[in-house]
Amino acid sequence: MAAKSWDLWSLPPPQRILGAEETRFDLDRVAKDLTVVMSTSISNFAPSTDIPLKALESLQANVALRWCRKLLVFDAVPSPEEIHEMQRDKRSFSEVVRGKKWLDMWNAKRGDYHEYCELFRELDKRNHPALFNVQLVFLPRFGHLYGTVQTALSILKTPYVFITQHDLRISPKFVAADVQHILAALDGEVARYVLLNRDVNSSARTRGYFKLAHLDVANNFTAMAGFSDQAHFAQTNWYRREVLEAIEANERLTCMEHVLHDRWRESGEWHGTVLYGGLNEGP
Repeated sequence: MAAKSWDLWSLPPPQRILGAEETRFDLDRVAKDLTVVMSTSISNFAPSTDIPLKALESLQANVALRWCRKLLVFDAVPSPEEIHEMQRDKRSFSEVVRGKKWLDMWNAKRGDYHEYCELFRELDKRNHPALFNVQLVFLPRFGHLYGTVQTALSILKTPYVFITQHDLRISPKFVAADVQHILAALDGEVARYVLLNRDVNSSARTRGYFKLAHLDVANNFTAMAGFSDQAHFAQTNWYRREVLEAIEANERLTCMEHVLHDRWRESGEWHGTVLYGGLNEGP
């Protein structure tokens, strides 16, 4: 009988790993000090698990991230009663929750998302390789992206966190040594938040969305003003204080970027935020 795909384990590809003479963060320390958080929620691709499994497999292919604890946090779909309650505040529903974008999906894909969650429970029971060192966490009620990340940070105890989402695959060019470099920068206070930019750092999108700060922080890092929910590393306590606690309670059913990006971009104050890569390279 042919083996099922999740019975076929494979080793991560060869990649650069920094030795003890190059870094304080050997792979044991990375695994001890870093937790990975991946948020997932209702989507057009539910009930298919293919896209998030590809994202998880990209984490497992990185030798440094492979051995870290990983939290896969499932948002809940708001009940009809919750939706009705959110709609009572028209401004919040439109500008904070951005509910018009989600309303049709909440109603049309509710059953598909339930099936999606059950499929992940089954994959977990069957020891799927993409779920190595992964803990499934299910929110009891709708929390949006803020709620999934807040829940994860209430669980983890590590000083550093890597926050990503269910459709963000990590480039195979991003290897264990890159993780080690980033953690050393966070540990040395070179940066507080390191964004894995999806474009070359001096591209039109990057220059238009972020404000590149004229600060010399370190090789392979580009200081910038702004905030993104795309894949990023951060000091855990900084993230709790400067991101989660900085958002008012009545603005939390949202993505943190929607609240913080413009505020940070225009404040004139550098928050310790950097892009990973020099001015002419991507992540």
